[in-house]
Amino acid sequence: MEKKNVAILSGSIELTSIDKAKIIQGKDGKQYLNITMMVQNQSQYGNNIWITQTQSKEEREAKEKAVSLGNGAVRWIGGDITVAERNEVTNTQQQPSREEVADLPF
Repeated sequence: MEKKNVAILSGSIELTSIDKAKIIQGKDGKQYLNITMMVQNQSQYGNNIWITQTQSKEEREAKEKAVSLGNGAVRWIGGDITVAERNEVTNTQQQPSREEVADLPF
């Protein structure tokens, strides 16, 4: 059995701090809020994670203050955790039943 690289993080978010304009509608019809979690080596009051609302590129470039939502802590780390990589997916991979036609009349 392959050993998994896993970290367990826990935290809490203060719901009244959420900017409701930042809630987005997903393709599945559910509502989402993008968050950013910053992990530090040092801990204050047992918390070493700061949770904020994700800022847009324009907000970051304008040096706007991030909206703090809460905090948390790294509870357990197992294995060798690495930075997550994003896999790019093409339309063909998303819809494999779609066939490409080479001889289009236009």
